[in-house]
Amino acid sequence: MRSTDNSQIQGRALGYAAWCLVLGATPAVHAEQWYVEPSASIRALYDDNVRLGSVNNIGSFAATATAEVESGRRSETTELGVRAKLLASRYTEVSDLDETDGMLGFLSARQMGRSRFKFDGEFNYDSTSTSEVSTTGFVQANKRRQRFLLSPSWNYTLTPRSQVEASFSYQGVAYEDVELIPLFDYSFSQVGLTLIHSLSERSQGFSRVTYDKYDASTVDTQSDNYGFELGANYRLSETLTFSAFAGLRHSKAETPGLFGIEETENTGPLFETSLTKTFQVGQLNLKADRSLLPSSSGTLLDTTSLGMSFDYPIGPRWTLSFSAEGYKNRTPDGNSSSSDRDYLSFSPRLRHRLSESLYLDLGYRYRWQKYDTRSDEAESNAIYLGLQYSLPREPLRRWSLLE
Repeated sequence: MRSTDNSQIQGRALGYAAWCLVLGATPAVHAEQWYVEPSASIRALYDDNVRLGSVNNIGSFAATATAEVESGRRSETTELGVRAKLLASRYTEVSDLDETDGMLGFLSARQMGRSRFKFDGEFNYDSTSTSEVSTTGFVQANKRRQRFLLSPSWNYTLTPRSQVEASFSYQGVAYEDVELIPLFDYSFSQVGLTLIHSLSERSQGFSRVTYDKYDASTVDTQSDNYGFELGANYRLSETLTFSAFAGLRHSKAETPGLFGIEETENTGPLFETSLTKTFQVGQLNLKADRSLLPSSSGTLLDTTSLGMSFDYPIGPRWTLSFSAEGYKNRTPDGNSSSSDRDYLSFSPRLRHRLSESLYLDLGYRYRWQKYDTRSDEAESNAIYLGLQYSLPREPLRRWSLLE
């Protein structure tokens, strides 16, 4: 059956969120100070291929408005925070892409002797036009997506030089009104155990084992995946840090076939590398990784991703930024499928600080996408002008009516 009981998912999400907020509120009683950090932005843009389609490209002007707030309190041993975001987008030529997205999240942490507990969660109500970029690439239609995420973890200091961390995460994703579109609800759970050992003042060694389970019940597919990685983090200088993980994963999948459920097994590499360079002014970040990502295509995707971000002030009030990301999606078993795709996006931006809290942005964005099963490519060029207002983090009492 293709439909999903969204009301039950929403009910579970709200119930879990309420339970976690109560759990996280307990250790925050002795926090020293509340804070609040609101921000808002508006943006006008023109995109010459707003759907990122390979045929019948449609250009459109658009306007977006974003409001965001983060609030909480923190002490030396506890932290409790809540964040919320609302995004509205409107298009002149393709009104069916108009959307209003929302996000509500929380985080809590507590240090108890050698142990540190964290409990994070998030609920998203957004659109496939933005949520499918890293996996299926299906951004041509505006279908609503609900995503619920829980992520607790525990870190324990074994010795002055060694730590162990246990983590768990669960996410449930459901789509609305997708009867004629190949988007399938799924859940994804992951358990990890990491051993961290300081080799010197500049370096750390890591070993990590993981298990995750993917389940797309609407199409009767599921998979179990086991991974093992070794890695290290090394501070090459006061301003340059490099880290790398590498290992293998083994996957067992069940998919429906002509003669019932078919079972397959496959093995593949895992890796993750990052390089961070901090300049006297500005910063450069490079990242590359290969992992299994859950997707709405009814299967996990063996994904190689690249990312880059760069910020460099070019004057007292001007900052030049550049960001880029790329994805190569394939099926874990190596067989050809309609999900095999390559994606690239990059965006240079020039920011001008009008005041301590007000910024003006002028930027350009390029997107490119190619599916292996199709001969044509899709390209998009967009230019935008935005205004952002961000207040620095201040004590909450400045905003309280009780003061």
